[in-house]
Amino acid sequence: MLHRLRFIVAALALLLIAGPVFAGPGLHLGFTANPDDFLVGFHFKSHTVAEHLEFVPSVEAGFGDVTMIAGNADLHYVLQVKSKLRPYVGGGATINWFDFDGGSETDFGGSILGGIYLTPKITLEAKVGLGDVPDWKFAFGFTR
Repeated sequence: MLHRLRFIVAALALLLIAGPVFAGPGLHLGFTANPDDFLVGFHFKSHTVAEHLEFVPSVEAGFGDVTMIAGNADLHYVLQVKSKLRPYVGGGATINWFDFDGGSETDFGGSILGGIYLTPKITLEAKVGLGDVPDWKFAFGFTR
């Protein structure tokens, strides 16, 4: 329990310290596969850090097969298309704490992701996990 609290406090402190860099906070909801969890999280979308590149760190919790707390550092490359829909691709690093019936463990991994901005504030996203992290994540997000 103490490890989980330390992880959450450290992740939130990092996001608060870096706050001025970010364009807006947001919420995302979804699910993961292997473990099969319902997912709720908070993210911060940065101002553009390079041409078409956004930094989107997040903290999330999963509930279902296991309890999961994750911290993610994702980069989104927004593709230039002639549409109001703005697709993006990217990847990131993640650290996950899992609470199983018989104990807990902390794992580090990464992800390859793709998504689409349906509006400037609403996204749909899918992630493929690399390493000892959820195999898939699907999320609906809203950024203020």
